[in-house]
This record gives sequence, C-alpha cells and structure tokens, in this order.
Amino acid sequence: GLSGSGKSTVAYTLEHALFQRGKIAQVLDGDNIRHGLNSNLGFSPEDREENIRRIGEVGKLFADSGMITLISFISPYRKDRDTVRERCGDKFV
Repeated sequence: GLSGSGKSTVAYTLEHALFQRGKIAQVLDGDNIRHGLNSNLGFSPEDREENIRRIGEVGKLFADSGMITLISFISPYRKDRDTVRERCGDKFV
C-alpha cells in the first residue's frame, strides 16, 4: 500500500485483536525497521530490494517459530514481493 494508507493501523489493530484472543503476534512496521535493522538503507531500487529481502527473512524466522507475524511495508516492486512469497512458502498470506 501507499504511504499513509493505513497499513500499520490495520496491522496494529489486528495484533491487538489477536492478543485479546490469546495469540502471540508481532508487527514489523517499515518505519520501525528502518530506524534499526535497515537504518543503513535508503530508497534507491537496490536499497528497497534489500529492505524487503531482510524483512522477509526476519518475518520467516518469526513465522517458523510459530509467531503470527504481521508485516507492514511499502514494496513497490512485484519481483521483491514474489521473492519473499517464494522464500516463505505456505507461511505467506
């Protein structure tokens, strides 16, 4: 989704609802991740690709551990999204 379109709001609302039902969930939000893990990346096509690759790997690790992982990112390139889908397999919804 586009910047400011409500991706993170939806993700955090869902995280809260899951928590209320006793589920463990974690939101990985583009703004938060860019301040830490991906703070060395900019917004060039190459950096955007690496940003999505890294968050896909982190999301996969969380999902593999059984945690419901909600990822809220801008990903303008279909190729990058498809790569993460392929890597995560049936855990990607």
